Amino acid sequence: MNVPSEAKNETSGMRQGHVLDLKLPIGWLLSFYGLVLGIYGLATGREMHAISLGTNLNLIWGSLMLAIGGAFLLAAFLKRNRKGR
Repeated sequence: MNVPSEAKNETSGMRQGHVLDLKLPIGWLLSFYGLVLGIYGLATGREMHAISLGTNLNLIWGSLMLAIGGAFLLAAFLKRNRKGR
């Protein structure tokens, strides 16, 4: 069965992966914002947390954003290392 050369190129391109991997910029951005928000949460006093019933939401969401950004970065670096084999 003859397959056009365009179809062969498309399937081989899909095996190689995308050139533009968005995991890196998203991971760095989320990690940076999480770090800034976490530092802000550590720097503010208790009177700032009265609105949220004494819960330091900046610290909680900052650490969550940092963890998710780290997961994106880990996935990007693991994919890059697997590709180099």
